[in-house]
Amino acid sequence: MLNNNLLLLILIPLAVSFLNIFLPTIIRKILVFATLVVTSVITVNLFNANNETFTLFSNTVLSLDKMSYFALAGIQLLSFIILIFSLKGVEKNIEKQFFALYPLTLAFSNGVVLSENSFSFLIFWGMSGLTLYLFSLLGKTKDSPQTAKKTFIIIGGSDAFLIMGLALVWFLNSGNSWSLLSTNIPLVDGLSYTAFFLFLIAAFSKAGGFPFHTWIPDYSKDSPIESVALLPASLDKLLGIYLLARMFTTIFEINVIINLIIVTLGALTIIIAVMMAMIQHNGRKLLGYHAVSQVGYMIMGIGSGSVLAFAGGLFHMINNTIYKSNLFLTLGSVEKRTGTSDLDKLGGLGKVMPFTFIMALIGALSISGIPPFNGFFSKWMIYQGIIEKTATLSAGYQIWMIICLVLAIFGSALTLASFMKFIHAIYLGKYQKRFSTIKKAPVNQILSTGLLSLLCIIFGIWAIKIPLNNFILPALQDSGLSSPQFIGTYNPQLMIILFGLAFITGIIIFLFTKKIKLDENYLGGMDSEERFRVLGTEFYNEVKEMTPLNTLYKWAEKKYFDIYNISTKFTISTAKLLQKAHPGQLQLYLLYIVVGLLIFFIVSLK
Repeated sequence: MLNNNLLLLILIPLAVSFLNIFLPTIIRKILVFATLVVTSVITVNLFNANNETFTLFSNTVLSLDKMSYFALAGIQLLSFIILIFSLKGVEKNIEKQFFALYPLTLAFSNGVVLSENSFSFLIFWGMSGLTLYLFSLLGKTKDSPQTAKKTFIIIGGSDAFLIMGLALVWFLNSGNSWSLLSTNIPLVDGLSYTAFFLFLIAAFSKAGGFPFHTWIPDYSKDSPIESVALLPASLDKLLGIYLLARMFTTIFEINVIINLIIVTLGALTIIIAVMMAMIQHNGRKLLGYHAVSQVGYMIMGIGSGSVLAFAGGLFHMINNTIYKSNLFLTLGSVEKRTGTSDLDKLGGLGKVMPFTFIMALIGALSISGIPPFNGFFSKWMIYQGIIEKTATLSAGYQIWMIICLVLAIFGSALTLASFMKFIHAIYLGKYQKRFSTIKKAPVNQILSTGLLSLLCIIFGIWAIKIPLNNFILPALQDSGLSSPQFIGTYNPQLMIILFGLAFITGIIIFLFTKKIKLDENYLGGMDSEERFRVLGTEFYNEVKEMTPLNTLYKWAEKKYFDIYNISTKFTISTAKLLQKAHPGQLQLYLLYIVVGLLIFFIVSLK
């Protein structure tokens, strides 16, 4: 039993996590690194495996198919690269806890994607949420405890919905099996729809879909940057979207109405989060909202009902983890050197941190959907798939779908606008003298962000040859979906040539017309202080003042749209109401019992 490869992918990191409780920090780092080497080797060896399973008491607990392998490979890859960044730079006072939690998170994440049995899936899913909470407690800001509490309540609360959903699926499956890979329950009645939406709440909460996304921006701001890159930017996205993909392939049989609802929720996730990202002055929170916004594209692709868009949604899932981790880690390098992630306090760092600047620029171009980087091609597949699906719908549904598509494309344009702000505010703009002593990021940080940047390029130029042909299309076929006959009209090589020519032309024009006069800012005839410089965030302040956006932004600041805040107020109000209804008087308590019994008998007689 202990020789089973699937079981080893869980047991090895679990054992290392336990050992790391007692070992010195340097040994912890070595063991975690060795663990990821071993799990990565096992994963590579499983590439051509067929029907690999682990059974316990005659029940299949773990199994591997092409869909779970795709998610498994993504988990090992991202965990390994982020670990390289973490080997040097984690805050000294949290290093021991960090390197005990890291392999634990890896074990539980592997367990989620390998679980075929509902019970094992639920255990690993819930425990992965617990590590998320424990990582958030390592934050050093004054809001970290509150953020940890919020994260735990939203993620933990969604687990309760998942339990009910799993129970309903078992009931609808006539109690024949607890397998998650062969139920295919048609959505035909209230119970089946209820089960679907209970699963949906769990998937959206984990991945960060609207309206269960509000923990991610706060977590991004208050938790250690390495854990932010590992969890809400990477593994939690993988797990949440993995569950959503399973829902649409092996757990439920989806109809057109559900397709439209999910696409609408995806479009809302995109536009609401990107509008919030545009006005942020904290770099972490800006990236946090974009981590939410990008989930919307995955939701739209997987929920659209188009095989091409479904493939694009899976592709965007892995693309997002790559460039989003890159962006968080490059910001982490800046924060560790400057002591801040406040965009208003940064500027001109491209001069002293050139490698970090280049990696961040690649990540920004990727997330903005600029070809030939990876973010463009996956979005392009989603757009074309949705257009393809729209052609098969009736007129009213076509208008509905087109509106959602327009919102998604508009969201992509706003993403580019907000990352112009992000890059300018940190790396461009006026160079500040107080950064003259800032050094380049350590080699391990440059290496990790460099690897992620390289993947952004490789998955953009060779998208069809590497990720699609080797991982995504086999996952579709293994899940019972036919491969799309048409991947999309896109020639990355031609795009490189065109963009290269445009870039060279721009350089030539610049060199022949280089007549730039640099003037200093003056205030009252004297050299102005650095605090009076023009900030990269100033232009975007106007967005916040536009009508009717100003009202919506004010409501957002007051957390009127935060499901955590809403549920908290509702719970407190309900508790106060119940306190008033039952002030502790015995005769009133007896009256409630009598009335309750009468109601019970009346209902029973009917």
